[in-house]
Amino acid sequence: MSTKKVQEYLKEVSYLKSIQALLHWDMETMMPKGAVEDRAEHLSYIGSKIHSQITSKQYASLLKEMEGMRLKPREKKLLKELKWDYDLFHALPEKHVVELSKAQTMATHAWAEARKKNDWSAFKPHLQKLIDLKKREATFYKTKTPYDALIRLHDKEFSSAEIDRLFGDLKKGLLKLSHAVEKDKTFVKVKGLKGPFDIDAQKKLSAYAVQLCGLPASHSRLDESVHPFSINISPLDQRITTRYTTENLDSLSSTMHEVGHALYEHNLPREWAGTPFQEAISLSVHESQSRFWENVVGRSRAFCHFIHPKMKELFPTAMKGVSEEALYHIFNKSVPGMIRVEECELYYNFHIIIRYEIEEMIFNQGLKAADIPAIWNEKYKEYLGLTPKTYAEGLMQDSHWAGGAFGYFPTYTLGNLISGTIYQKMKKDMPNFKKDVGNGKLGKIGEYLKENIHSKGRSVDAKDIVGKLDVKDYLNYLTEKFEV
Repeated sequence: MSTKKVQEYLKEVSYLKSIQALLHWDMETMMPKGAVEDRAEHLSYIGSKIHSQITSKQYASLLKEMEGMRLKPREKKLLKELKWDYDLFHALPEKHVVELSKAQTMATHAWAEARKKNDWSAFKPHLQKLIDLKKREATFYKTKTPYDALIRLHDKEFSSAEIDRLFGDLKKGLLKLSHAVEKDKTFVKVKGLKGPFDIDAQKKLSAYAVQLCGLPASHSRLDESVHPFSINISPLDQRITTRYTTENLDSLSSTMHEVGHALYEHNLPREWAGTPFQEAISLSVHESQSRFWENVVGRSRAFCHFIHPKMKELFPTAMKGVSEEALYHIFNKSVPGMIRVEECELYYNFHIIIRYEIEEMIFNQGLKAADIPAIWNEKYKEYLGLTPKTYAEGLMQDSHWAGGAFGYFPTYTLGNLISGTIYQKMKKDMPNFKKDVGNGKLGKIGEYLKENIHSKGRSVDAKDIVGKLDVKDYLNYLTEKFEV
């Protein structure tokens, strides 16, 4: 039947995407620096091949054949998702795809080097080129605003107007909650663990966390990179990275975050290989999984009590005299910080709101790359009471813009909101949730997420899982955690 023909055709596309992902992973972890220009050529070639396959007349005829058939509801949903992807690809000229791919590769390399040297002037022209290319890309789509075009590349269920509403409600709730936490002091006046923290011991802790969360060692790797990430080579080949420093233990939370992504990809239905049904619902739902494992599980009181003995074993000096309850307060110490990936839950979303507002200024109001540092500093002062001392801890701290991923940042906070709703549902469906976490039985949680989210791929939408999204469930989750 036609769906089988489409799936067979898309197999080659899935193979090309696997090659593309592997080249990206190697570039971020193993590739010698001098190979960046060659790698840019390789990635642009693969990108153009994927684009030509998805936009070919042969593929268009297969979709048209499907449209003319009597389809079951599930097949109709598949066709809808196939056509969505086709329209996105078909809107872009191949020349643009090739040019953007090269620019992304060169900018990512330039960002990594510039970040080390705090050299904004070296990265600025690359950023402006990407902004110009993404502005051009936005014109290929029919959306209310240019920024809406970029947002829907990452999550088609949200517009900037809807995000404005959600972020506005969230901002009010977070300000109220953060003032209460600040007044209470229980999670503010917390003495953190004192380093240095042995890197080998951190690697053992990260490997232990991967095992606990249920990501099979036979189908995954854990490596190091400048910016932690997860990349899907195939459902049976998951690559995650973290970063280690002797100054703190943030490697544990970043590892659990990336494991959440990898578990989602690993558990997608293999019988739908090559099709949207073997893809995540959206990047917002994807982020809900990583934030769920990192925060709802990894920073819970139950998990802190469970992981306490392992941490005493690996870091005896730092953990001396630190009780299980003290560890919980350390993991949830709530003071605003400068670095997004090291930020506590209470203030994390302000980082995303800042980036969201700046991106909106770039694409809807014409903000130039040269003007971003001043706006960045103003917003950090306004929202967090902090001012970056360097570009590296300011606008160059993240790799996303270097990869041209504008419109991506909102998915982090949308993911947090979704994770809050999933948590409230899971507590009802799994009355022993906290007890299981406290006993290290995280497999039950993994199976719940697999059954209700992962295994469905894009055969459902986010609203089918969480309903109409609001901020209430997430704010209730945070209120419960901070006990105010």
